[in-house]
Amino acid sequence: MDKKTVFQNLVAVGIVPVIRSSSAKNVLLAIKALMEGGIPVAEVTMTVPNALAAIEECAREFGGHLTLGAGTVTDEETCRKAIEAGSQFIVTPSVKTDIIRICVQNDVCVIGGALTPTEILTVWEAGAAAVKVFPAKAVGGPAYLRMIREPLPHIPLVPTGGVTLETLPEYLGAGAAFVGAGGDLVNKGAVEAGKAELITERARQYVAAIRAARSGGR
Repeated sequence: MDKKTVFQNLVAVGIVPVIRSSSAKNVLLAIKALMEGGIPVAEVTMTVPNALAAIEECAREFGGHLTLGAGTVTDEETCRKAIEAGSQFIVTPSVKTDIIRICVQNDVCVIGGALTPTEILTVWEAGAAAVKVFPAKAVGGPAYLRMIREPLPHIPLVPTGGVTLETLPEYLGAGAAFVGAGGDLVNKGAVEAGKAELITERARQYVAAIRAARSGGR
């Protein structure tokens, strides 16, 4: 899947679930639950033990049914290994133009982390498909996003950090291309306890909220 198609998939779904867990087994459980709830996208963070092995297993297990990414990628070696493992998109937590360069060279979709207007423009000009605004909640949430978009309307922004089911419509209303959501969507306690049904139900709620927000509440 080329980077343009991957990006289109992310925009169409409207959300990237950020998965943090204590094991690769739990990562698979979470992803299966998300897919059952209508979200065929997942970002496996490099903070998960044996994260690269987890990505390989997910790529084998779900194949073309899942748009799979690697998150919290902070160095070139990890970026290359994540791509080799089957990551279709790469997410950084901060400005990492070296990682963006590698992704561009390999035709891999990359969402570069940034916060300030200068950082956002730097990441975009380096070749990122979109810019992850992190931590969005800490700097004003939807209001901050709206202000950033005024001078930079051409840059797809992906607010992450503190996004919840309740604030999701506000972020989409402020112009987010899509959002990144962690614990509110993929509750770590539920994952560790093997309660897949809770993740599935939450995913369904997010899918409904995205649909309603994009249709103007209809």
